[in-house]
This record gives sequence, structure tokens and C-alpha cells, in this order.
Amino acid sequence: MKPNVLFAILMGVGAALAQQPDQPPNVRHVIGLDKIKRNANGHLTIQNGVMQFTAKKTEARVPASSIEDIFVGSETTQGGGTAGRVVKTAAMAAPFGSGKALTLLMRTKVDILTVVYRGADGGVHGVILALPKGLAETTRTQLVAAGAHTSAPQPELKDRTKP
Repeated sequence: MKPNVLFAILMGVGAALAQQPDQPPNVRHVIGLDKIKRNANGHLTIQNGVMQFTAKKTEARVPASSIEDIFVGSETTQGGGTAGRVVKTAAMAAPFGSGKALTLLMRTKVDILTVVYRGADGGVHGVILALPKGLAETTRTQLVAAGAHTSAPQPELKDRTKP
């Protein structure tokens, strides 16, 4: 294939992707929201003073004014879902420790967003969400702008994977 044709195809794909409307990032709900299963994937939006997590047909809403604190961190997780577990099992069976390289390739870094809020009953609740790398701090800023409270500014992302 000629370089000009390849360049034109790549530019067309880039233009098509650029024209798609902004969609909220895919976020994993680790634990804490009522009606949402643990480790459910969904979308997190912050609009009209409300943090909303939507997973399939279920959604959970937390008013930003009820948020008392927000913590941001970073963590390394094993990606790949079921396929990742199969690869990890196969890597353990590989001879002479050769499977360790495979498990290293399956690791990904994510941001962890922990939100502490007061429910309608006045009780203290907590939500832990795993966001794509680099999005937790901007999400925290959006929540504060929407009316959430926080104990202290957290200028830089803390990496919990390092001692």
C-alpha cells in the first residue's frame, strides 16, 4: 500500500473519532454504592451538583453537597478480566519462570477515587472507584466545583504502589 493512501486512511479515522461526542470515561465501581454491584463497570458523570454512576440499567446518585471528603490515589492492577486470569494461570505453568513476563504485560495503572459522603439517613458512606490513569484529580476538581467538601487540597497524585 502506498504511503499516501495509508496516510489518508489514518487521517479519515482520526477525523471520525474526533467528531464523536465526548462520552464519560469507563469507570469501575469497586464498592460502596447502593444498587450497584461490586466491580461493575459504568460511566461517572458530574452534572447539576450530582455525582452519578451508571452501570447498565442501574444508576446511583450522590449529591455533591453531601460529599464530606475526597481522596485520590494510584494503584497497579491486573487487567484482562477472564482472559487475564487464564494467561496468569498459564504463566504459572510455564517452565523455568518464563511466564513472569506475561504477567508483567497484564498489569495496568489506575487512579483510585474515594468519596466519603452523608446519605439521606445521615449515616456516613464511602465509595471507591477505579478510574483510567490521570482522571482522578480532574474528577476531584469537578466535584469540588459542584459543591463537594474536602478536608485539604491534594496537589499531587500519591502512588501507593511505591514504598
